[in-house]
Amino acid sequence: MTRPIRILHVFGRLDSGGAESRTMDIYKTIDRAKVQFDYAIHTTDDCYFTDEVKALGGKIYNFPRFNGKNYLKYRKAWNLFFQEHREYKIIHGHQTSTGFIYLDEAKKNKVPIRIAHSRNSNKDNKLKQYVCKMAKRYATHLFAVSRLAAISEFGKDAVTKGNVEILPNAIDAKKYVYNRVIRDEKRNELGFKNELVVCHIGRFHPQKNHMFLLEIFKTLNDKYKNTKLVLIGDGSLRKKIENKIKKLEISNSVIMTGIRSDVPQLLQAMDVLIFPSFYEGLPGVVLEAQAAGLPCIISDTITSEVKITELVEYVSLAESPDYWVGKTLKFLQDFERRNTYDVIVESGYDIEAVASWYQEFYIKLMTQCAT
Repeated sequence: MTRPIRILHVFGRLDSGGAESRTMDIYKTIDRAKVQFDYAIHTTDDCYFTDEVKALGGKIYNFPRFNGKNYLKYRKAWNLFFQEHREYKIIHGHQTSTGFIYLDEAKKNKVPIRIAHSRNSNKDNKLKQYVCKMAKRYATHLFAVSRLAAISEFGKDAVTKGNVEILPNAIDAKKYVYNRVIRDEKRNELGFKNELVVCHIGRFHPQKNHMFLLEIFKTLNDKYKNTKLVLIGDGSLRKKIENKIKKLEISNSVIMTGIRSDVPQLLQAMDVLIFPSFYEGLPGVVLEAQAAGLPCIISDTITSEVKITELVEYVSLAESPDYWVGKTLKFLQDFERRNTYDVIVESGYDIEAVASWYQEFYIKLMTQCAT
């Protein structure tokens, strides 16, 4: 029996973030008798997807977190890894901030296929922006989730010349199809009756702009007391977000669920997604919300490629919370929820088509390497 091709994916952690979740969706969908995913991560922690990866036959390798001061130690760890693991012919790097090191070491150790995958349209600081751009020097293939993410990381020239493969995030659309029975069950579970329920899904990180989101909700809640805000996720800003909620005196109207595995069901219970991120690549959350038939009020910094239905409304971050509330309420006026499954599939965002593309791509590359 032919052994499966093993692909080494590089992440910071294996938590339930967008990039990790989308890659896991592909992993669960591909024919694992032909293609198997393994993961290099920068922590020794057990993460959200650790057990599932192992159950699916994947291997997890732990690397030190890069902090600049451990440059030589970090580079040495990757060099040693490639010397000990000659079986990897394809490395797929989603953490591009250190790609200039691990992709370089892969090249030195004659790993023939080296992929740098841009997942975001911006970075936290100038240094990170610079080092992420360096990753393309050592890559044989460049991927991005959107044109905006591609230009941000690899430059407009690379995109114009067709050197970047734009691969949209994909979701298992069937899991999100609007279902009134599930909606009623989840709302009952969460204690909702006739409230207008606003939701946000995302890690508690400056990129997601939770502080502004809370200002928007405070304005909405002041006008209409019968409202709730559900924050799904967790992260380093949790304490600051909790303090902000107390300061705004909206504690009784905000529910923090933490990281959840039942997001498709939770989306059924919501009435609108408000998503004021400073930047994104192509946010899977907005795809999921559209697949659930949920209206999405999002910042205009987010790529237009994520708008695949008429459920998305863009609003400038320069506008006031009151303006965002007005846009939200206007959008919800006479709104009727519907099944959007066919639109998602026809737009090419369903996981079956995207997973098939990846599988064929990896197999084709390995065939070329063997000849």
